[in-house]
Amino acid sequence: MEQAKRGKMAIIKIQNLNKSYFISDKGVKILNDLNLEVDENEIVSVEGSSGVGKSTLLNIIGSMDDYDSGLVEVCGVDLAKISNNEKEKFRAEKISFIFQHHLLLPDFSALENVMIPLLINKMNPNKAKDEAKEMLARVGLKDRISSFPSQLSGGESARVGVARALVARKKLILADEPTGNLDRENSKNLMSLIVELQKEFQFSIILVTHDMELASLAKKRNKMVSGKLQAIEVATV
Repeated sequence: MEQAKRGKMAIIKIQNLNKSYFISDKGVKILNDLNLEVDENEIVSVEGSSGVGKSTLLNIIGSMDDYDSGLVEVCGVDLAKISNNEKEKFRAEKISFIFQHHLLLPDFSALENVMIPLLINKMNPNKAKDEAKEMLARVGLKDRISSFPSQLSGGESARVGVARALVARKKLILADEPTGNLDRENSKNLMSLIVELQKEFQFSIILVTHDMELASLAKKRNKMVSGKLQAIEVATV
């Protein structure tokens, strides 16, 4: 009841995040007192050119990279307070990823690739197969479930990647340049699909991108500048 009064709950809360890399004992600051808040059922962009720290931020949120200082709470979990083993469990249960190069396993069919996150979470194999078939049909690949990645087009591979990310119905999706490897037509098709599924399944998604057309899908837009996020005003209709 109290939560309903407050409105949406923050699924990501980052305060004063700092991250440096060391090259030949010289520190290079990537993130500098960065702040970010993402609510439930929200599309948020992180924009900027290559090398400014967008993927570093995404890796920290996904508990795949450490950081120097600051608060990072994701899905109610303070990432500084959990072990590496707990981080693996956290990712398996709470977060899905969409990658630019899709990272499909080449020796597994589309169906088997989409089943993987369900099997990792110990779902019954028959149920996992049914769930994966349903999600592949949802992304328009009902007739391609037995195809291997080498037999799929770039657009089809991207859709398999989306299906794999969404099949476990997690509440947070991290997308790193999801259309960066596609031509304009397939990029637009994938963008439309992501928006349609986000409305249906009501997950939060962070879009890390330098593609302004993709970024325009976000209701909350941010640009990475000097290790910080600067809000970009979004036009309202």
